[in-house]
Amino acid sequence: MTSIWGFGFIATRWSLSGLDPFWVNALRFSIAGLASLPFLFYKKSFTRKDNILKKSFISSLFLLGILLFQTIGLGLTTVAKSGFITTLYTFFIPIIAMIFLKKKYRPTFWLLIFMAMTGMALMCNLEFKNMNFGDLLTLICSISAALHIIYIGMVVHTIDSPIEFNFLQNFFVALLSIPIALFFKGPVNLASVMANDDVMIGLFYLGIISSMISFTAQIVAQKKIPDHIAGLIFLTESPFAAFFGYIIFKEKLTVMNLYGAGLIILSVCLVPVLGREVTARKG
Repeated sequence: MTSIWGFGFIATRWSLSGLDPFWVNALRFSIAGLASLPFLFYKKSFTRKDNILKKSFISSLFLLGILLFQTIGLGLTTVAKSGFITTLYTFFIPIIAMIFLKKKYRPTFWLLIFMAMTGMALMCNLEFKNMNFGDLLTLICSISAALHIIYIGMVVHTIDSPIEFNFLQNFFVALLSIPIALFFKGPVNLASVMANDDVMIGLFYLGIISSMISFTAQIVAQKKIPDHIAGLIFLTESPFAAFFGYIIFKEKLTVMNLYGAGLIILSVCLVPVLGREVTARKG
């Protein structure tokens, strides 16, 4: 799943070769939403009375918040700071859970968080200077990501079909993101989009693989693992993204980048090794 998200950075770059970020988000979820419709009509999802519509819509708001605030923020800050601030969701998940869900975590888990975030800083070649409004928007994106993971963790055991839930989530994000793209960027030239092979390949990967398949895998995974551990594991998308960038775009990886990737992977590997030492304990 995280390898799929990691390759999603490559697909996003292909999509951005002919589209602005707002329409990349809108069209990727439009593809996912349209592809989901046959299944949703078969399941009669839009006439169900078990609150799956309400739950998936709330989830879509958090997912939209991730994409929207990251997109706007990225235009006002550096890629390095955006990448690091976005991944602060790993830190916000246990903080929010401690405040509102009264959970407690062992010191060893915070050690893993520190290791992972240090790894992210090294991977992003991070320099904390010239903090601006874009950084604040990206911080909101990170909080939205934390809330998205926490919310899925809260409702996942009441969901019969992760596929149906995610397909509805994608459909709602498409409905919400299209008017936002129209407001910020105006109409898109679909003919030119369809004539660009790189853009179309990128959009279909993001829509079908990243949105329909990988987000479904996330929901299935969160049936098995706690939210705070899921947030830590999801960080491994960054090393995968760096690896694919090196292979496909010949992007350079410094020794510090490799150390950072190693720290992230090590922190995730230590989760099953330490076992109960990094699981949540209710107060």
